Amino acid sequence: MTARHRVCATAELVAGEARYVALAGWREGDPPRRAIVLRDRHGAARAYLDLCLHLPVPLSIGPDGPLDTDRTHLLCRTHGARYRPEDGLCIEGPCEGESLQALELIDEGGVIFVTDPGK
Repeated sequence: MTARHRVCATAELVAGEARYVALAGWREGDPPRRAIVLRDRHGAARAYLDLCLHLPVPLSIGPDGPLDTDRTHLLCRTHGARYRPEDGLCIEGPCEGESLQALELIDEGGVIFVTDPGK
């Protein structure tokens, strides 16, 4: 059975903000395994594995989080790759044309859960 992790109440997930959810399988010395969960500009909830496609590092290294200054794209703080929230496609940077790994979201009883694909 695929593990799932609670994100928040459905009404708490608002556009222009991103939430992190810890995923299972983290080992000492590994980068944290987590999901980035957000609403895109159309209001759809989306989730992606927090792992850049250029180098295996989280998008959100540092205190600024994974959204760019306009809060319209996911941004890898290590090397500037910019991803669309609607589909995870990299539109600028060294991994242009590739897409983040999408994760399944489940909205059940007014609560959003993200599934953990495992390692």
